Amino acid sequence: MDTLESSRVLGWTAPTALLSGDFAAAILTGVLGVQSGWFAASPVALGVLLALWVTCLVASHAADPSWVESRPRVCHHVVRAGCSLALTGTAATLVLADSLAPREVFVLAALWVALSCALRLAVASLGAGAARASRPLVVVGDGEQLSPHALATLERRVGGPVPVAQVVTDASARRPDVGVALGVGDVAGYARRVQAGAVVAIPGPGLDAASLRHLQWELEGIRMPFYVDPGMVGVASTRLMPVDVGGLSLVRIRAAQRRGLSWTVIGWAGRVTAAVGLAILLPALVLIAVAIRSTSPGPAIYRQVRVGQHGRVFTIYKFRTMVAAPRPTLVDNDFDDVLFKLRSDPRVTPLGRCLRRYSLDELPQLANVMLGHMRLVGPRPALPEEVTEYSEDARRRLVVKPGITGLWQVSGRSDLSWQETVRLDLHYVDNWSPWLDLAILCRTPGAIVGHRGAY
Repeated sequence: MDTLESSRVLGWTAPTALLSGDFAAAILTGVLGVQSGWFAASPVALGVLLALWVTCLVASHAADPSWVESRPRVCHHVVRAGCSLALTGTAATLVLADSLAPREVFVLAALWVALSCALRLAVASLGAGAARASRPLVVVGDGEQLSPHALATLERRVGGPVPVAQVVTDASARRPDVGVALGVGDVAGYARRVQAGAVVAIPGPGLDAASLRHLQWELEGIRMPFYVDPGMVGVASTRLMPVDVGGLSLVRIRAAQRRGLSWTVIGWAGRVTAAVGLAILLPALVLIAVAIRSTSPGPAIYRQVRVGQHGRVFTIYKFRTMVAAPRPTLVDNDFDDVLFKLRSDPRVTPLGRCLRRYSLDELPQLANVMLGHMRLVGPRPALPEEVTEYSEDARRRLVVKPGITGLWQVSGRSDLSWQETVRLDLHYVDNWSPWLDLAILCRTPGAIVGHRGAY
């Protein structure tokens, strides 16, 4: 619901406001660059570049308010605009050869892309935060569709309770435990009474296509934003594209982006990064290994069989954090379904507890990344005995290589339930993008310092 919350604050004035901010920041940095001597561009050449920049932003749809629906999308559009500026600006140097150099074009394009991304991400964050403290989001649907799980998910994403209106066409289908009972014609009035910022409809038997059309007319009359749940769970908005087929409005779902140039480049970049990281961290790794050997009996590196992409097994490397001992007896539901994880496992050594707290025990997994068994970002690597208990949904986690970090790791790790773990991993598998990997990597240091769920 970050989409709805941010859009409610930014509204339809976002394109003008954001383009004005982009233009002002570009003028300021361009003028300062020329005055300080960084660039030798003439005022005419700088004006041409500024005009090209705004044109490229508009052509790349960076001014479309829908970018708020997915924060990585704004970076995608702005980077695309920056590439267009670099190409068109280079062509402009052929005409303005005496007052503009290709080097200046590329430097300014990179600088303006960075400023625009920072500006727009800041606006999205501030907009979402302000909206959460302002007007509520009203959810409407019939009793069967308004499940407690769906409402809890909405409340968690919005950051507070949401008013619920239950559309009732059959009195026997009413659920007394869910919201207020309304007819379709009463929803607009109810939304106005609670001063709603937007209405979300979850279609069902009591809220069919005709009812949705009439509801849209009613909300249009009071200028209320209206959203309809397409019924797809775990599909990012970047994969949804509205299409019209003979007057029938449909939503096309793009295939997951798990192949092609981006996937290959990110994979090899991760392997190179892992190799460089191992070389840089080698002294620290040696010190940790010596400390493990000197404080408890056994090898410093622990080897364990894990299941990787498409069910292929491999040996994972970790610093040993336990002593050899039988698995303790389970008490007080210490494990959840498939995962076995004790908060206070007596086998963990004092040094091992410290290593786990800050995820230092996972550093040897950089070798697995370098060897191609894992990626820097991906689902949690599974044990063979866990995989034997996987449901059909959980097995989809094996479509990609496991990772050292991932949505599970930065969202709470062992504090999450097995169902929540699967949901996060499936979201990653089905909605992968370079920007999602980048976002997870940026959140990883905070998750390590916070050490939530690390035990």
